[in-house]
Amino acid sequence: MFSNKWKKKRPDEASSDGVITFLLTDNDYESRSLDVKTGSELIPQWYKDIPAKVKLRSNDTKEDLSVKRCIPVLDAITTGYYLVTAKDYTLEYDKELEVSKISGPGVSQRNISMHPVTQLGGMPFSPEYIKYAYKWGNDYTIKTPPGYSILFTHPLNYPYLPFYTLSGVVDSDIWGLPVFFSFFLKRNFIGTIPKGTPIMQFIPFKRDSWELEVKNDKESIEEEEFKAEKRRTMVTGYYKEDVWQK
Repeated sequence: MFSNKWKKKRPDEASSDGVITFLLTDNDYESRSLDVKTGSELIPQWYKDIPAKVKLRSNDTKEDLSVKRCIPVLDAITTGYYLVTAKDYTLEYDKELEVSKISGPGVSQRNISMHPVTQLGGMPFSPEYIKYAYKWGNDYTIKTPPGYSILFTHPLNYPYLPFYTLSGVVDSDIWGLPVFFSFFLKRNFIGTIPKGTPIMQFIPFKRDSWELEVKNDKESIEEEEFKAEKRRTMVTGYYKEDVWQK
């Protein structure tokens, strides 16, 4: 059971039922670091360009289904909301200092700040990243209805970005302040993070109590195998046509 902590506080900073609110905390709109987008607005071009069927090998005579036909991949991309860069960020890697220098029109420490990696303690991470903890600025206070929190995470299915944003869960009906996001920058990256690049995906969810149940009795296994066999009789499209809640 995971219910105790949810009963300690009242949602004084909650939004209305069925509404997620983004409050821009600075009146200077032009200086903002980030913009808000819905998941459906940010289907990446690489996904749009993939054909529904592909040859797995160049000498194959038959085609197989591509990731374009995988609805869970699409749902991961389009679920929730994104914060995207509101301006271009130019990065130049300094090999001697082993840091990235960040610049661009109107860019300041308010937009991106840098912190010693010692703040992360002994957290292991890939050597492809610089040993500094950078932090995205955020001008929005995000509020959810009573009983709802937000999972903040690196954009799902965006493994090619030159940075990696750490994940976190915030009780956004109670917190009532902007959330700032730490991230790692890739070593040796020189180039531009263009305006409109997603830096954080956030997915509201309802807090609830759950009990863990593991079943391995014969009756349950046979029942699931029967259902699986029924699904296998359909050539394609079972998930989309019979399961997908859209």
